[in-house]
Amino acid sequence: MDGILALVKMIAGLAAVLLLIVLTLKYLNRFTSQANENFRVMKKIAVTKSSSLAIVLIIDKYYVMSFSEQENKIIKELSKEEAEKLIQENRQNEERQLEMAENFKKIFEKAKRK
Repeated sequence: MDGILALVKMIAGLAAVLLLIVLTLKYLNRFTSQANENFRVMKKIAVTKSSSLAIVLIIDKYYVMSFSEQENKIIKELSKEEAEKLIQENRQNEERQLEMAENFKKIFEKAKRK
């Protein structure tokens, strides 16, 4: 009986410690979060394990950037036409993803009914 009680206490203590760790990390994340409205990665494509290309919005201009372990480099500034095309493609992709999600929900609901 004492062994079971000790096991229950140990599990409860472990759960309490894990809860405190999670709460502490959430609290500290407020101070380390680097969300910035002036800098936003629109699309990122991995080229290799340690490098990638990205389209980045910095203030009001779009850039093609290279990210690697050694350096981050602006490759090209996009023109207004290219940027507008990019924004339109992003919107279309988001709409397609939402449509696909709705279609999957419908399919799963039909499968549950059967």
